[in-house]
Amino acid sequence: MYELNSKVRYSEANSKSELTFHALLNYLQDSSTLHSETLGESGADLRAQNMAWILSFWQICIEEMPKLSEDIKVSTWPYQTKGLFGLRNFCMENANGKRIIKANSIWVLVDATTGRPIRIPDEVSSHYPDEPKLDMDYCDRKIAVPAEYMEMSAITVPKYFIDTNNHMNNAKYVMVAEEYLPAEFKTKEIRVEYKNAAVLGDTMIPRVTVEDDAVTVVLVDENGKAYATVLFLAS
Repeated sequence: MYELNSKVRYSEANSKSELTFHALLNYLQDSSTLHSETLGESGADLRAQNMAWILSFWQICIEEMPKLSEDIKVSTWPYQTKGLFGLRNFCMENANGKRIIKANSIWVLVDATTGRPIRIPDEVSSHYPDEPKLDMDYCDRKIAVPAEYMEMSAITVPKYFIDTNNHMNNAKYVMVAEEYLPAEFKTKEIRVEYKNAAVLGDTMIPRVTVEDDAVTVVLVDENGKAYATVLFLAS
Protein backbone atom coordinates (compact mmCIF):
# COMPACT_ATOMS: atom_id res chain seq x y z
CA MET A 1 0.00 0.00 0.00
CA TYR A 2 1.12 3.52 -0.75
CA GLU A 3 -0.08 6.53 1.26
CA LEU A 4 -0.05 10.18 0.24
CA ASN A 5 -0.80 12.79 2.90
CA SER A 6 -1.88 16.25 1.86
CA LYS A 7 -4.12 19.22 2.59
CA VAL A 8 -6.78 20.57 0.23
CA ARG A 9 -5.21 23.65 -1.34
CA TYR A 10 -6.99 26.78 -2.51
CA SER A 11 -6.06 25.92 -6.11
CA GLU A 12 -7.84 22.56 -5.70
CA ALA A 13 -11.12 23.94 -4.34
CA ASN A 14 -14.27 25.00 -6.19
CA SER A 15 -16.71 27.81 -5.44
CA LYS A 16 -18.18 25.72 -2.59
CA SER A 17 -14.72 25.30 -1.03
CA GLU A 18 -14.80 21.59 -1.89
CA LEU A 19 -12.10 19.59 -3.65
CA THR A 20 -12.83 19.61 -7.38
CA PHE A 21 -13.38 16.39 -9.32
CA HIS A 22 -10.33 17.25 -11.42
CA ALA A 23 -8.16 17.60 -8.32
CA LEU A 24 -9.61 14.38 -6.89
CA LEU A 25 -8.61 12.41 -9.99
CA ASN A 26 -5.19 14.02 -9.90
CA TYR A 27 -4.71 12.79 -6.33
CA LEU A 28 -5.70 9.27 -7.33
CA GLN A 29 -3.53 9.02 -10.40
CA ASP A 30 -0.62 10.82 -8.71
CA SER A 31 -0.66 8.35 -5.82
CA SER A 32 -0.59 5.37 -8.20
CA THR A 33 2.28 6.94 -10.17
CA LEU A 34 4.27 7.61 -7.00
CA HIS A 35 3.56 4.08 -5.79
CA SER A 36 5.00 2.64 -9.01
CA GLU A 37 8.05 4.88 -8.58
CA THR A 38 8.72 3.39 -5.14
CA LEU A 39 8.35 -0.13 -6.56
CA GLY A 40 10.92 0.45 -9.28
CA GLU A 41 8.34 0.47 -12.06
CA SER A 42 8.14 4.15 -12.99
CA GLY A 43 6.81 5.36 -16.30
CA ALA A 44 10.38 5.94 -17.44
CA ASP A 45 11.36 2.38 -16.44
CA LEU A 46 8.47 0.98 -18.48
CA ARG A 47 9.18 3.20 -21.47
CA ALA A 48 12.76 1.87 -21.48
CA GLN A 49 11.13 -1.57 -21.95
CA ASN A 50 8.76 -0.19 -24.62
CA MET A 51 5.73 -0.61 -22.34
CA ALA A 52 3.20 1.68 -20.68
CA TRP A 53 0.21 1.39 -18.36
CA ILE A 54 -3.01 2.81 -19.85
CA LEU A 55 -6.07 3.48 -17.72
CA SER A 56 -9.16 1.66 -18.99
CA PHE A 57 -11.80 2.35 -16.34
CA TRP A 58 -12.57 4.36 -13.20
CA GLN A 59 -15.28 3.83 -10.60
CA ILE A 60 -15.15 6.50 -7.89
CA CYS A 61 -17.69 6.43 -5.04
CA ILE A 62 -18.05 9.68 -3.12
CA GLU A 63 -19.53 9.85 0.36
CA GLU A 64 -18.37 13.41 0.85
CA MET A 65 -15.81 15.74 -0.69
CA PRO A 66 -13.10 17.22 1.54
CA LYS A 67 -13.10 20.95 2.14
CA LEU A 68 -10.50 23.67 1.66
CA SER A 69 -7.57 23.30 4.13
CA GLU A 70 -8.81 19.90 5.31
CA ASP A 71 -6.15 17.24 5.92
CA ILE A 72 -6.55 14.19 3.69
CA LYS A 73 -4.80 10.87 3.15
CA VAL A 74 -4.93 9.00 -0.16
CA SER A 75 -4.11 5.28 -0.14
CA THR A 76 -3.70 2.96 -3.10
CA TRP A 77 -2.80 -0.67 -3.68
CA PRO A 78 -3.05 -3.33 -6.41
CA TYR A 79 -5.30 -6.31 -5.76
CA GLN A 80 -4.77 -8.24 -8.99
CA THR A 81 -2.06 -7.97 -11.63
CA LYS A 82 -2.15 -10.74 -14.22
CA GLY A 83 -3.13 -11.49 -17.78
CA LEU A 84 -3.91 -8.22 -19.58
CA PHE A 85 -5.17 -6.19 -16.61
CA GLY A 86 -3.88 -4.53 -13.50
CA LEU A 87 -6.62 -3.87 -10.92
CA ARG A 88 -6.04 -1.17 -8.32
CA ASN A 89 -8.03 0.27 -5.40
CA PHE A 90 -7.90 3.73 -3.87
CA CYS A 91 -9.42 5.43 -0.87
CA MET A 92 -9.34 8.93 0.60
CA GLU A 93 -9.65 9.54 4.33
CA ASN A 94 -10.36 12.76 6.19
CA ALA A 95 -8.50 14.01 9.27
CA ASN A 96 -10.63 11.74 11.50
CA GLY A 97 -9.64 8.64 9.56
CA LYS A 98 -13.06 8.27 7.93
CA ARG A 99 -13.04 6.85 4.41
CA ILE A 100 -14.93 9.46 2.43
CA ILE A 101 -14.02 8.26 -1.08
CA LYS A 102 -13.46 4.75 -2.47
CA ALA A 103 -12.34 3.89 -5.97
CA ASN A 104 -11.62 1.01 -8.28
CA SER A 105 -9.54 1.20 -11.45
CA ILE A 106 -8.63 -1.10 -14.32
CA TRP A 107 -5.33 -0.66 -16.16
CA VAL A 108 -3.98 -2.28 -19.34
CA LEU A 109 -0.30 -2.79 -20.13
CA VAL A 110 0.38 -1.85 -23.76
CA ASP A 111 3.22 -1.97 -26.23
CA ALA A 112 4.40 1.65 -26.32
CA THR A 113 5.04 1.51 -30.08
CA THR A 114 1.83 -0.10 -31.29
CA GLY A 115 -0.48 0.83 -28.40
CA ARG A 116 -1.78 -2.73 -28.38
CA PRO A 117 -2.42 -4.58 -25.08
CA ILE A 118 0.18 -7.15 -24.03
CA ARG A 119 0.19 -9.81 -21.34
CA ILE A 120 1.79 -8.55 -18.16
CA PRO A 121 5.28 -10.09 -17.89
CA ASP A 122 6.26 -11.78 -14.62
CA GLU A 123 9.04 -9.22 -14.14
CA VAL A 124 6.38 -6.48 -14.08
CA SER A 125 3.69 -8.26 -12.04
CA SER A 126 6.29 -9.26 -9.43
CA HIS A 127 6.52 -5.58 -8.44
CA TYR A 128 2.81 -5.54 -7.57
CA PRO A 129 1.99 -8.14 -4.91
CA ASP A 130 -1.78 -8.53 -4.46
CA GLU A 131 -3.35 -6.91 -1.41
CA PRO A 132 -6.90 -7.36 -0.07
CA LYS A 133 -9.64 -6.01 -2.33
CA LEU A 134 -11.47 -2.95 -1.03
CA ASP A 135 -14.98 -3.50 0.31
CA MET A 136 -17.18 -1.55 -2.12
CA ASP A 137 -20.02 -2.15 -4.57
CA TYR A 138 -18.18 -2.94 -7.81
CA CYS A 139 -19.85 -2.23 -11.15
CA ASP A 140 -19.30 -3.54 -14.65
CA ARG A 141 -16.52 -1.76 -16.53
CA LYS A 142 -18.74 -1.22 -19.59
CA ILE A 143 -20.92 1.88 -19.43
CA ALA A 144 -24.28 1.75 -21.23
CA VAL A 145 -24.62 4.67 -23.64
CA PRO A 146 -28.09 6.28 -23.99
CA ALA A 147 -29.61 6.26 -27.46
CA GLU A 148 -30.78 9.88 -27.14
CA TYR A 149 -28.40 12.76 -26.51
CA MET A 150 -27.74 16.41 -27.19
CA GLU A 151 -24.62 17.18 -29.21
CA MET A 152 -22.58 20.11 -27.88
CA SER A 153 -19.99 22.39 -29.46
CA ALA A 154 -16.74 20.75 -30.48
CA ILE A 155 -13.59 21.12 -28.38
CA THR A 156 -10.01 21.10 -29.68
CA VAL A 157 -7.55 19.30 -27.39
CA PRO A 158 -5.05 21.96 -26.18
CA LYS A 159 -1.42 21.55 -25.09
CA TYR A 160 -2.15 21.66 -21.38
CA PHE A 161 -4.34 18.53 -21.65
CA ILE A 162 -1.36 16.41 -22.77
CA ASP A 163 0.65 14.21 -20.39
CA THR A 164 3.94 12.25 -20.56
CA ASN A 165 2.37 9.63 -22.82
CA ASN A 166 1.57 12.41 -25.33
CA HIS A 167 -2.12 11.66 -24.76
CA MET A 168 -4.89 13.70 -23.18
CA ASN A 169 -4.55 13.17 -19.44
CA ASN A 170 -7.16 10.89 -17.83
CA ALA A 171 -8.41 13.59 -15.45
CA LYS A 172 -9.07 16.05 -18.26
CA TYR A 173 -11.89 13.92 -19.72
CA VAL A 174 -13.80 14.30 -16.45
CA MET A 175 -13.00 18.00 -16.30
CA VAL A 176 -14.49 18.46 -19.79
CA ALA A 177 -17.55 16.32 -19.02
CA GLU A 178 -18.28 18.08 -15.72
CA GLU A 179 -19.14 21.26 -17.59
CA TYR A 180 -22.46 19.69 -18.63
CA LEU A 181 -23.70 18.84 -15.13
CA PRO A 182 -26.83 20.72 -14.05
CA ALA A 183 -26.14 23.15 -11.21
CA GLU A 184 -28.32 21.21 -8.75
CA PHE A 185 -26.90 17.77 -9.62
CA LYS A 186 -25.22 16.12 -6.60
CA THR A 187 -22.65 13.60 -7.81
CA LYS A 188 -22.09 10.55 -5.62
CA GLU A 189 -20.30 8.34 -8.14
CA ILE A 190 -18.17 8.88 -11.24
CA ARG A 191 -17.48 6.17 -13.79
CA VAL A 192 -15.21 6.60 -16.79
CA GLU A 193 -14.65 4.13 -19.61
CA TYR A 194 -11.67 5.09 -21.75
CA LYS A 195 -11.86 3.95 -25.37
CA ASN A 196 -9.31 5.79 -27.52
CA ALA A 197 -6.69 8.27 -26.41
CA ALA A 198 -7.09 11.82 -27.68
CA VAL A 199 -3.95 13.69 -28.67
CA LEU A 200 -3.01 17.31 -29.24
CA GLY A 201 -5.25 19.05 -31.76
CA ASP A 202 -7.92 16.34 -31.87
CA THR A 203 -11.53 17.45 -32.19
CA MET A 204 -13.75 16.22 -29.38
CA ILE A 205 -17.55 16.45 -29.56
CA PRO A 206 -19.54 15.96 -26.32
CA ARG A 207 -22.80 14.00 -26.55
CA VAL A 208 -24.75 14.70 -23.38
CA THR A 209 -27.73 12.90 -21.85
CA VAL A 210 -29.23 14.39 -18.67
CA GLU A 211 -31.56 12.24 -16.56
CA ASP A 212 -32.88 12.67 -13.02
CA ASP A 213 -30.22 10.50 -11.40
CA ALA A 214 -27.54 10.31 -14.08
CA VAL A 215 -25.63 12.44 -16.56
CA THR A 216 -23.80 10.65 -19.36
CA VAL A 217 -21.21 12.45 -21.47
CA VAL A 218 -19.72 10.60 -24.44
CA LEU A 219 -16.73 12.38 -25.96
CA VAL A 220 -16.43 11.41 -29.63
CA ASP A 221 -14.40 12.40 -32.67
CA GLU A 222 -15.81 13.86 -35.88
CA ASN A 223 -16.72 10.37 -37.10
CA GLY A 224 -18.58 9.46 -33.92
CA LYS A 225 -15.82 7.21 -32.55
CA ALA A 226 -15.66 7.45 -28.77
CA TYR A 227 -12.65 8.70 -26.86
CA ALA A 228 -14.29 8.17 -23.48
CA THR A 229 -17.65 7.85 -21.74
CA VAL A 230 -18.10 9.67 -18.45
CA LEU A 231 -21.06 8.81 -16.21
CA PHE A 232 -22.06 10.91 -13.19
CA LEU A 233 -24.53 9.28 -10.79
CA ALA A 234 -26.54 11.22 -8.23
CA SER A 235 -27.24 10.29 -4.61
